[in-house]
Amino acid sequence: MKKAQSGFTLIELMIVVAIIAILAAIAIPAYNSYIAEARMSKVTDHYDEAVRSIKAELAKRAAQQARGDTLSTFSFSSLRAVVDPDGQKSPVGGGEAYVDGTSPSATNGEIGLSLVSSTAGSEIIVITKPAFDELTAQSTRVDASQL
Repeated sequence: MKKAQSGFTLIELMIVVAIIAILAAIAIPAYNSYIAEARMSKVTDHYDEAVRSIKAELAKRAAQQARGDTLSTFSFSSLRAVVDPDGQKSPVGGGEAYVDGTSPSATNGEIGLSLVSSTAGSEIIVITKPAFDELTAQSTRVDASQL
């Protein structure tokens, strides 16, 4: 009496490995592209959020000054608290999403915040988006006296 063998033949296993290799060859570049798009989107979102937040804060400070309130002087730390109250991270490296200065790291996707003038009522702030990955570098100057 002959015993029945169970299991897969070598050919069947090689076909399965070949199919997995083909699927991986297609999926890995698509996944890398997806990750790059997500990182660029995060940098753009951080930049747009900074511009909106700073404009809103300066408008609020102008209203407070018009009421006769005494305004505190802006510093980088108070500026960062307005723009990034949750302590967001940059898309690469896990560093701070917002850094002091007009030359943020294009490698990490940080957004630069530069306080040109901190005089209450006439603050001037420059927000800089780096040329991260395929993004174009961009700067926005927000002047409290022109809001």
